[in-house]
Amino acid sequence: MDEKIIIIGAGAAGIASAARLYKKGFRNLEILEATNRIGGRIQTVPFGANVVDLGGQWCHGEKGNAVYQLAGPLGLLESSIVSDDNVILRSNGELVPQDIADRMMAISEKIMESKEIERYTGTLGQYFTERFMKTMELPKNRDIGEELIQQFLAYFHNEQRGFIAIDSWYNLTAAGSAADEECEGDQELSWKGKGYRSVLELLLRRHPAQNDVSIPVEKFTKFNKFVTNISWYNGPDRPLVVTCADGTQHEAAHVIVTSSIGVLKENLRTMFTPQLPMAKQKAIKGIYLGTVNKIIMEFGKPFWKSLGNVFGLMWEQEDLEQLRHSKFAWTEGVSMFLKVDRQPNLLVAWMIGPEGRQAEQLPDKEIIDGMMFLLKKFFKNKGVERPIRMIRSKWSSDKNFRGSYSSRSLTTEALKTGHDKMAVPVKNSEGKPVLMFAGEATSEEYFGTVHGAIASGWREADRIVEYYEE
Repeated sequence: MDEKIIIIGAGAAGIASAARLYKKGFRNLEILEATNRIGGRIQTVPFGANVVDLGGQWCHGEKGNAVYQLAGPLGLLESSIVSDDNVILRSNGELVPQDIADRMMAISEKIMESKEIERYTGTLGQYFTERFMKTMELPKNRDIGEELIQQFLAYFHNEQRGFIAIDSWYNLTAAGSAADEECEGDQELSWKGKGYRSVLELLLRRHPAQNDVSIPVEKFTKFNKFVTNISWYNGPDRPLVVTCADGTQHEAAHVIVTSSIGVLKENLRTMFTPQLPMAKQKAIKGIYLGTVNKIIMEFGKPFWKSLGNVFGLMWEQEDLEQLRHSKFAWTEGVSMFLKVDRQPNLLVAWMIGPEGRQAEQLPDKEIIDGMMFLLKKFFKNKGVERPIRMIRSKWSSDKNFRGSYSSRSLTTEALKTGHDKMAVPVKNSEGKPVLMFAGEATSEEYFGTVHGAIASGWREADRIVEYYEE
């Protein structure tokens, strides 16, 4: 088959679709990548004694997981250090007693995992708060004071903002928060110090653990090609024309768009000629792309060593009021600090929501000052020293991404749309799939994940293969 196929984006979905097509014998391929590298929101970089991931970090689950399917049988994954020993620190420097923290977390998880969440008609914030407060009124929980309960609610809200990639749990329906699926198995599998770039090597058949012929993706990838327009036609026998910011034009019989939903949102009016079908436009407008950034710090010595592996932050009300009127107000968006697998001197802050977007605009010195303020407050009397080095992600201000990963929102429900609508191909008058979409935001079950992105890339490659087989 000699028809040309263009893939826009060399992230997980783009590489997955290209590798699948290449393996099936398709050679007339061209990837147009806006940056100077492959990987997209997989970005493994040297830092500390080894490497760190600025984007995707863990393989979430095993059964039915495309990433685990590639890496698990080769023994490339291990349970992450963040899988256990989670503690909650208070802004007065005290630890929340572990039995109380564990009890409130168990109650919270039970509420979030209840089937009732799918039937509730209000927001996630309303659903959770109502049920949590009702449970805390039971006699067996009356030993936990009202002040601690309210502080935990704020802490858990912040944690969920990061996990789901939303600005507020009042911007999402309870049912919408349960729309995705979780693969069975270990939810935090790490790469034994090798980074998530390993999955790209696996997709391209070039990982040292594989005995295969590498797919020469670099030969048909053009870097620094930001796509400004895709001209498609509903009739037969007319190629699609992809125009890039540098003025170059590229023709193809099929185009697979793997751009992030944030890029599609920002450029929706100008990116497609003619405009996309209304159902597709609604999906792009309705799906949310949240901000979840990392601030990764290297220290001379790990002052946190004996405390735990994941550190949730719980604010005293008086401290929180003072924070919101200070120059470090943006640090309220730090939902937690985490250790890094096989890098004992590194500590990571998860920086989320509108505060995360604000922090992207600040210089590195102000970021480090803010981190020092938080660390000295929550790790009181632990001898906190200024980090030796710091590296961070800025996914939302990057025009090639405009966010970290997708979620549903109240707008999704209002427009009666969803991630499944993104997966529907645009066909011409002869039923030929000419314009297709892949990426995590096109995965109905696994949006917001790398395994969702990879599976979507395979899905669209298979769509083309099946079209020509028929």
